[in-house]
Amino acid sequence: MKRFLIVIAVVAALGALFLFGLRRGSPDRVITSNMIGREVPAFSLPVHANLVAEHGTELEYVAGSFGGPVIINFWAEWCEPCKIEAPLLQQVWEQYGGQLTVIGIQTLDKGRQAAGRRFISDFGLTFPNVSDDDSRIGRNYGLFGVPETFFIDSDGLLVEKFAGILSEEVLAENIARILP
Repeated sequence: MKRFLIVIAVVAALGALFLFGLRRGSPDRVITSNMIGREVPAFSLPVHANLVAEHGTELEYVAGSFGGPVIINFWAEWCEPCKIEAPLLQQVWEQYGGQLTVIGIQTLDKGRQAAGRRFISDFGLTFPNVSDDDSRIGRNYGLFGVPETFFIDSDGLLVEKFAGILSEEVLAENIARILP
């Protein structure tokens, strides 16, 4: 009888934990960051070989250095949600290219630059994409996983951090917040 009660208690606890997980909501959400309202970390990373002609061999980001707002998107070539949002980011680049900069950072993909170049080619991405091979920059930005997107205003201050698949609505809302 005692064993039976223990099993019932364990099953009830696991069930409660499962229900809590379901009620938490969508994993695609704004994640509060202690960097909101602050400058995001500077970086210098190699540009993917298939974009060197347009963007040079290294991309250096320092807060405010692009003269306008910046969207930084962390992605990995194996990430299915990243594949869904890549075309949306390309549309933003094409539509707002003169008003803001989009930067893609391949991370959590050590030694997979060739796969990253294929990802860029498959989706016809023309905005700057760089490789964070050792995930150092991802750690500096407090990454939980991929995809994660940082919306930065013209002064180089983080306005929003979004974890999960971007939608047209999320992009439009946050672009409106960072455009002057």
